Amino acid sequence: TSINLNNFNTEKVTSMSYTFSGCSDLSSINLAKFNTENVKDMSNMFYSCNSLLGLDISNFNTKT
Repeated sequence: TSINLNNFNTEKVTSMSYTFSGCSDLSSINLAKFNTENVKDMSNMFYSCNSLLGLDISNFNTKT
C-alpha cells in the first residue's frame, strides 16, 4: 500500500510513462527525491492508482 523510492536513481530516465500504472492498492508514495530533469514523457504515470490519498509532485522538474 505504500512505497518509498528515496534510493531510486532516476537521473537518466527519459520516460516515466505508465510507471505506476495499475497500482490500485497504492495509497502512499514518497517521490521527494525523484529526479525528473531529463524526463520527456510522464503520460499516464499514475493511471488506475485509485487508492492514492495524495500526491506531492511539487519537486518535479517539468520544464522542457
